[in-house]
Amino acid sequence: MYTKETKQPFDLLLQEMDSWEALPYAHNFFELIYIREGKGSITVNNNSHAYTKENIFLLTPTDKYHFDIEDPTQFLFIRFTDLSFSRFEDETAHLEFCDWTKKTQYLFNNLQSKTGSLFRSEADAAFGNALLTAIVREYQQQEAGYQLVLRQSVTILLNILARNVSLGEPARLQKKTPKNDIIQIVGYIQQHIHAPELLKIKVMAAHFHFSQNYLGAYFRERTGESIQDYVINYKLKLVETRLAHSNMRISEIAEELHFTDESYLSRLFKKYRGMTPGAYRKMLAKV
Repeated sequence: MYTKETKQPFDLLLQEMDSWEALPYAHNFFELIYIREGKGSITVNNNSHAYTKENIFLLTPTDKYHFDIEDPTQFLFIRFTDLSFSRFEDETAHLEFCDWTKKTQYLFNNLQSKTGSLFRSEADAAFGNALLTAIVREYQQQEAGYQLVLRQSVTILLNILARNVSLGEPARLQKKTPKNDIIQIVGYIQQHIHAPELLKIKVMAAHFHFSQNYLGAYFRERTGESIQDYVINYKLKLVETRLAHSNMRISEIAEELHFTDESYLSRLFKKYRGMTPGAYRKMLAKV
């Protein structure tokens, strides 16, 4: 059962399988896969993970994956198909879609593991699973007003997942004081990438109760690069996403991500990526 949710930035697919049926075409969407029932394993970019009921997987367009199904499995696919700024009839809808874009880019581009049990608390896990159950119900019954309920439910789910992903800590980065952990700093940068004033060293140091010098040294020690370089590289990663999966003009991308202008973005992109944004988009079109 598949539906294109008109006027929504996602598609839904609910499907039960005894064996994995790979997509017959290359996918160009960001994808959340929820396991409603079943057991088996998923291989993502040659890395295998066991899955069971209520596991969640976040996949980007560049991920290559397949499932090995042990027990019949019911999948819920939520596919975010359009990261471009489409033309909307009113400013409220435009602002809502901008928020969707920022939330999905943070969630899917986060450096942490994006497979399995993403919830960090039992309360959030129960809430998230209840939301997913409600999404399936609305999707199947399609009663009056179901599209609004779906959009609001998926919005809340994204916020809950983003909160839990930002709280997660890979074992190699664990510390006793989570607020001072590098994962918290990286999460802060990604969440506020559209607010340059919040990424100033002075503001960040105050937020994490560090001196400015210590914050810079600590970040470089844990990541191997300066905060400024990390911000630039993360922004350019978002530029690549826009170029690959939207029809935004380069000037629009520059404005959205707070580059000085299109010319500055082009120079910076060429410096770090070896070609201009326009050349990068043309290269992708040939693939």
